[in-house]
Parts: sequence; structure tokens; C-alpha cells
Amino acid sequence: MTMRRIKFPTTHNSLLTTNFGFTLIELLIVVAILGILMTTLVVAVNPTRQLAKARDAQRQADLVGILSALLQYSSEHSGDMPDTDGNPATNNFPTSATCIGTDVSCFNLAGAGETGDELVPVYLAEMPKDPRIVGTGVEGTDANTGYTIYIDANNRLHATAVGEIENPITINK
Repeated sequence: MTMRRIKFPTTHNSLLTTNFGFTLIELLIVVAILGILMTTLVVAVNPTRQLAKARDAQRQADLVGILSALLQYSSEHSGDMPDTDGNPATNNFPTSATCIGTDVSCFNLAGAGETGDELVPVYLAEMPKDPRIVGTGVEGTDANTGYTIYIDANNRLHATAVGEIENPITINK
């Protein structure tokens, strides 16, 4: 007896196979969505603006520190402001906006005060400088700190800096 093979109908192979991977269209859509999200994130965070705001905050803190040191000096010296003329009978503290520094046109606030009781280092460890000046490697940055100061006719102190976001940055005490 010979055996005969019976053929059963087979199912189509494509129904049983599974494709793994992505099509080109799917990849392009994912890349486009990621691009839109990254652009939105960069615009929302805006590192340049955040750094500018941080430098403005540093400027404001520097001005508050300068005015606080001046008020402390004044309270310990019978209300007198520190000056650089060396004559206790007169005072050359600026009465109009004047830059702080060692330049000829600036007021040397760091060296102002009575001998041995100068503003720096007694009341301030060092004279603060505008963050744009600090770290530039430029020699002679003490010539102009980037800040201005004066006392008005009502004996109110005013300190000012040029800000990047908020301009000007002014502190009054």
C-alpha cells in the first residue's frame, strides 16, 4: 500500500510575521515633534535672558552692600560721609552722580574715610564691580567699577548701575 500525502491548505505567511522597527514617516514625525519641543524649551528658558537677570541681581546686591557700608560708616562718624580730601572740616563726597573708582573723573570710594578707617577693608572686604567687568581679564578695572554714587540735598544716598534687563538699577537710602 502506498501512502498518499494529503495536502492541507496553508495560511498565508504574511499574517503570521511581525515587522519590528519604524517607518521613515514615523521617524520624521518623532523628529519634528522633538524639534518643536526643544525649540519651545529653549525659548521658555532663554539662557541669555536668565544670565542677564542674574547679573542684574548681582548689581542690585552690590549697590545695597555699598550703601549699607556707607550708612554704617556714617553712623559711626557722627553722620559724616567718607571723603578723600584729608580735611575733617570739609567733605568732598559727590553731590551729583559720579562713578566709583580710581579714575580721575571717579570718586575713590574704596580709599575714602579717615586714615586707618577707610571704607575698604573696614566696612567692605573689597569694592564690588559690575559683573561685566569682573572676569574680563582687563587690567585696571579698579579705574571704574561701573557703579555711580551721590548724596542729594536731602541727605539721601543714591547708587546706580547700568542693567541689562532693568535699566537703570537704582538703590536709594
